[in-house]
Amino acid sequence: MFKHIGKVAAAVSIVLGSNAYCSDDAVKIFNPNPQKDDVVIPMPCDRVMVFKKVYTSNDPKKIKDKNYNAGSAQNKSPMAQNPNLRYVQGSLHDSKGYYFLMAKYELMAGQYDALVNSDKCDSLKLNKLSRLPAVKLSYFDAMNAAHSYSLFLQQAKGSFKSEDNTVAYARLASDDEWEFAARGGNAVTQSQFEANLPPMENDDISLYAWFDGPQSANGKLQLAGLKKPNPLGLYDMLGNAQEMILEPFKAVRTGRLLGLSGGVCVRGGSYLTPKDSLASSFRTEKPLYVNGADVVSSDTSTRFVLSVPVAQSTDEVKKLNSDVESLGDHDSQEESDNVLASAKKRIEQYEAENKKVQDAFKKETDSLKEQNSSLNALNSDLEKKSDKLQKLNESLMSLNDSLNTSNSKLLAELKDLKDKITTANAQAESMKEVAVTANLRLGGFLCKTVNDGANTLGYYRNLLNVVKKQCEASKDRCKNLESVNSNIALNEASLKEILTYYGDTMANARMNYSMGIFKSQLKNAKEAFGSNTKYDTYVDTYYRHLDGYKKLSKDSSKNHKLWTEDCSKVGKGK
Repeated sequence: MFKHIGKVAAAVSIVLGSNAYCSDDAVKIFNPNPQKDDVVIPMPCDRVMVFKKVYTSNDPKKIKDKNYNAGSAQNKSPMAQNPNLRYVQGSLHDSKGYYFLMAKYELMAGQYDALVNSDKCDSLKLNKLSRLPAVKLSYFDAMNAAHSYSLFLQQAKGSFKSEDNTVAYARLASDDEWEFAARGGNAVTQSQFEANLPPMENDDISLYAWFDGPQSANGKLQLAGLKKPNPLGLYDMLGNAQEMILEPFKAVRTGRLLGLSGGVCVRGGSYLTPKDSLASSFRTEKPLYVNGADVVSSDTSTRFVLSVPVAQSTDEVKKLNSDVESLGDHDSQEESDNVLASAKKRIEQYEAENKKVQDAFKKETDSLKEQNSSLNALNSDLEKKSDKLQKLNESLMSLNDSLNTSNSKLLAELKDLKDKITTANAQAESMKEVAVTANLRLGGFLCKTVNDGANTLGYYRNLLNVVKKQCEASKDRCKNLESVNSNIALNEASLKEILTYYGDTMANARMNYSMGIFKSQLKNAKEAFGSNTKYDTYVDTYYRHLDGYKKLSKDSSKNHKLWTEDCSKVGKGK
C-alpha cells in the first residue's frame, strides 16, 4: 500500500458536511442522473459507484482489438496532442461484444472518503457537497483508493463478475480507454468520432462541460453530473476536474507515442482550462513530485474502470495463443500480402534447391580436378588414364545437363510467379480505382442533394415571410403558418442528416485512400455522369472539400455551413 493516503483523506473530509443521509439518499447523491443501462456497484459504508459499458469490438475473437485515430491536427501542443494510432479492447464480454466498464462520473469526495476510511463508516457523514469531485489527490492516492476498492469488491455482495465468474477489480482508466470513451466510442459515426469534440446539442460545449470564465465555472469546482453526458452516457469527461490515468505520460511522435515514459498523464481539462482548449484529444503532463512532496492540485481527480485479467483460465491462455499464431490467415485486408509472401517463400525454396545443385556441381568438379591431377602425377598407361578421364568427363557432362534442366525449370516457375504477382497487383489497383471513382460520384451526388435540400429550405423560409405578412393583414390567413413552420423543421433536419452523411463519406475516403488516387480518377468520375448534367461541377466541389477535410474546423456547424454554401453556388451556376 502507498503511504500518502491519510493527508489527502483529511483534505477531502473538509468538504463533507454533518447532515446524515440514508443509503437511498446516498444512491441519489452518487447517481444524480439514473439510466436503465447503468451498472451500479456497491462501495464501503453503503455507498455506490455507477459504471457504463463501453463496447470496443463485436468480433468473437478477443485478439481482434479496435484501432482508432487519437489526437488532433488542430492543437496548441503537438508533442501531446498530434494525431497518433491507438488500439483498445475490453476485457469483459456479453452478447453485444467486448467492453470495459468506465465510471459514469468522476471519483466523488464522498466515495473517496468511504474508500480511505472504510473502518470508520459510522463517523462518516454525507451531504450535497459529497458529490464534488475528489480533488487534491496525488497519483499514489488515486492508485491506493483503487486498490482499496478492489479489495472490497473481492468480498462484497453485488460485485461485478465476468462470464467465467471472475470478480472485476478497480483501476484508473488507461490513456487509450479514456480517449476512446471521451470521443463517443462506437456510439458515434466515424467523422463524429474524429472531430475534436463529440456531438453536442446546438454545438454548444457549455451544455456539457465546466471551463474557465464567468459564464461557466467562474474559478470554482462544480458538483458532478450537472451538465449533459457525452454519447456514451459519461458525465464531465471534459472540464470540471481533470483526470489522472493509469500509465505515465508519453509524448507523440509521428503517428505514434514516443517510447519514453514521463510524469502523470492528465486528460480532459478542468474548470481552469480555457473553453477553446477543451477537446477529446486534450492531454497534459504533471510531475509526480515537487520540492520533495507528492504533487496534488485543486482541479485534479480521476475516474475508475472495472476490469479483469486478459486471460482468466488455462483454456483462455491456450485460445489466445492459438489466435495470435493464426493472425492474418483470414484477414481480407492481408490477402494480397499473403499471396506475395507465398510467392516469396516458393522463390526462396527454388533458390535453395538451385544452390544445392550448384554446390554439388562444384564439389564434383573439385573432385574431378583432384583426380585429374592425381592421374597426371601418375605416369601410368596412357590408355588407362584416357579411359578414366573419359568416364569422369561423362559424369561431368551429366551433372551439367542436370544443372541446366534445374535452371530452366526454376526460370519458368519464376516467370509464372511474376505474372501472377503482376496480375494480382493490377487487379488490386483496378478495384481501388473503381472504389475511388464511386466515392467521387457519391460525393458529387450528395453535394447536389445538399443544394436541392438548401433550395427547398430556402423556399419555405421565403414562404414563411409571405405568410407572416398575410397573417398580419388578416387573421383568417394565419391557418397556413403552422404548416409552413412544420415544413421548415422537417427540411432543416433532413439537410443536417444529409450533411452528416456527406462528412462521413469524406472521413471514410480520407482514412482509406490518398488524395493522389482521387486526383487521378477525378476525370473518370465526372465523365461517368455523361455530358448532359451538371454533376461534374458538383464532383469538383466534393473533391475540393475532400482535399481540405483535415483542415476543417472542429465546429461541425461551421463545416455544414461551408459545404452548404459551396454546393449551393454550383446550383446557382457560380
